[in-house]
Amino acid sequence: MGSMQRGAMVARNDNGTLEKPDSKNVYIGSATLENGKVITKRFRGVPKDEQKIIESWKKWQCRKVEEEDDMAEITKTETKTTSKDSKAKTCPFSGNDCGAKCPMWSVAHSSCSIMLGGIGLFNIAANLMKLDVGEELELIALAVAESRKPIAEHKEPVRALTEQDGVEVFLDGKKFLDFVNLNSKRVFADYKKALNGSEYPLMRESELVDVIVKRFPELKKKGVHGGSVLVAA
Repeated sequence: MGSMQRGAMVARNDNGTLEKPDSKNVYIGSATLENGKVITKRFRGVPKDEQKIIESWKKWQCRKVEEEDDMAEITKTETKTTSKDSKAKTCPFSGNDCGAKCPMWSVAHSSCSIMLGGIGLFNIAANLMKLDVGEELELIALAVAESRKPIAEHKEPVRALTEQDGVEVFLDGKKFLDFVNLNSKRVFADYKKALNGSEYPLMRESELVDVIVKRFPELKKKGVHGGSVLVAA
């Protein structure tokens, strides 16, 4: 806290002072930061509002101390990050630093997967020639060869296509509105066109109309000369 007094003492606390110089409407407040540095700020107001000025001074002191703490924490964090990054090694395959963010990193072993794979390959190469090619390995080779023989393919019997299958293909995605006020001959013509070139057997015209009426309760069949008409029920 500063020792030089600038005017009449208005308020004082552990962090600094609030003084009033000779100027009528000026107050000078001070605050002491954690590093010992003393900063000051001018507050303007008339003596009748002195209590409000004191409150503003105290709030300013708290804010400055908090800002100083935040800056110290940021500086500390940046220093740690810089120190850590200086030790990081860049992967020649992924371009990332060694660590959990690298796709080559083994989280389970806390090590680089490429390094672990290299160690494994080295051990295999170093010990491969020490293996004895005996009867056991020959039997394994024979078993593998036997397993590669083609197995007779089991064919499921092909089911014959029925008239109902063809009707289902024709009605797929259709609604009763697609048939309202249509003549049975027009419906039958559309049905034959839909199944043209397929192997589905065709149903008779009258049977097709009956199936459609049964499928869509909103329709009914009305007999006319030479066939029937599908109308709304």
